[in-house]
Amino acid sequence: MAAAGAVLLTALLYWPTLRYGFYYDDYHFVRPYTAHDVRAAFQGPWDSSGIETPYYRPLTICLYAARFAVLGLNAPAYHVVSLILFVIAAALFAMFAMQTTGTRLAGVVGAAVFVLHPGMPYSAVAWVTNQMHLAELLAVLAGLVWWFHVRRRTAVWWMPLLLLQAAALLLKEDGVMLIPAVIVLHVLRKLIAERDLPHVPIAFVAAAAVLIAVLLVVRGSALQGTPAHRLPSFHQAWGNWTRAFDGAFRLQPAHRPWQPEASWFVTMLPLIALIAWRRLTPGVRFALAAGLSLGLLFALPFAFIVKAEQLHIVIAGAALLLTAAAAGVLHALSTRRAIAAAGGVVVAAGLAAMAFVTRDITRDFEPFSPIVLHTDAIVQEWAAVPAELREYLAAKIAPDARVDTNPAAVLTTVAFGLGGRETSPDGVRLRWMTGPSADIFVKRGVKLVTIPFRHEMGAFRDTAHVRIDADGQVVTDEIIGDGRWRRVDVALRQRAALGLSGMHRIRVRLDRAWIPADVIPGSTDRRTLGLQIGDITTR
Repeated sequence: MAAAGAVLLTALLYWPTLRYGFYYDDYHFVRPYTAHDVRAAFQGPWDSSGIETPYYRPLTICLYAARFAVLGLNAPAYHVVSLILFVIAAALFAMFAMQTTGTRLAGVVGAAVFVLHPGMPYSAVAWVTNQMHLAELLAVLAGLVWWFHVRRRTAVWWMPLLLLQAAALLLKEDGVMLIPAVIVLHVLRKLIAERDLPHVPIAFVAAAAVLIAVLLVVRGSALQGTPAHRLPSFHQAWGNWTRAFDGAFRLQPAHRPWQPEASWFVTMLPLIALIAWRRLTPGVRFALAAGLSLGLLFALPFAFIVKAEQLHIVIAGAALLLTAAAAGVLHALSTRRAIAAAGGVVVAAGLAAMAFVTRDITRDFEPFSPIVLHTDAIVQEWAAVPAELREYLAAKIAPDARVDTNPAAVLTTVAFGLGGRETSPDGVRLRWMTGPSADIFVKRGVKLVTIPFRHEMGAFRDTAHVRIDADGQVVTDEIIGDGRWRRVDVALRQRAALGLSGMHRIRVRLDRAWIPADVIPGSTDRRTLGLQIGDITTR
């Protein structure tokens, strides 16, 4: 029932996101990744373009690589994936709430609170880049559910938590708090609900300490040479923690319609539960303490900086606190039907207020909202984004524009791995390959693609081995030893299996690329260059 409720509420509240398209960071993370790109993410910062703050998130890059391989530029498909992952996370959360409190009511209420919390649009649902948050949520929630399942078992049963800990930390740095949170929750469970609960196995604690230390050393080595985060003062850290707590637990600042009412609801209900502490079951008492502890523990890494879109696990803690409070109060009132019915109405009204706030926040991501159009203008300045996508955004932000929000449905071709447009001295429009490979994605229905290309033999003084594939089939494979322009006509197979991406893929590969400063005397050009690619035409 809780899972069905999560599906229903997610569909009702977030179904409009399927037409929202991409937003901000999506435009440079939604791209093809080579095996080298994935390996490099395990050895250095996650963002090779330098746009993002240098973090160590190799599993996030693995996730991004896998999803692009399947979905390409199909924006609605990305949002479907977000909704599916979110529903799974909500179901895991509801399961944990039901297990810890010992009541099915907590499962139903938990699914509703998790889905309706106003922090979810930014941190988990409406922004494709934050699928890394959904993946981390799944790892953390799966870890909590597994801990509860094995809490009375031997150390061997605890060891899968090590894999979930590694996954959470390699997805995002605040994932480091998973096992510390499990240990804290185990202690709280023993103190509040299960006096005879065995202690956390020492062997597991030792193994976890070694694992976390190794992962932090690897992370530090990979980020060596990148700007280090300056330690905040206590005043700065306290301010960040306060903002994180207020945003997740109290829905502050409350400046949207219905947000003051929702804020009062999420603030007062846990306080009422505390007043009724003696009438609550041990499981509900534990869940109250567990929700607060999860929020506080996962807020610790935000001493450096806090953003609303990064509080997904803190929000899960707040949701658990609110779930336990609602289930506990309703259970305590159950002996008096009239009062219990009134309490149910209040809880339903509070959840409705949260839903109204969440729906209003979700509209921030509507494709022609001021926030999205503002970030579209910023993305146009990013050289790492293909020229076709930047031109698409220029058309999208034009006055009265109403272009399709799915680039895969609008753009005939999108080329990754090519630089900006320029004109040669003899008047030929071209783009340089920015490495040894480039990928050209072509809209379904195009039958023929013509690609002019040239090797700068005179400057590089080295032959180029060129291979061009279309949908996995070799089109040309030749060695070029001169500097004249060539042209290849690529006939696309109309029955090729395009999968969910809905676009053909043409790959241009070289055996190597060149840095002009390394091969041309006196040059200071440190760009990595491959072939020159002329204007690509289709029919």
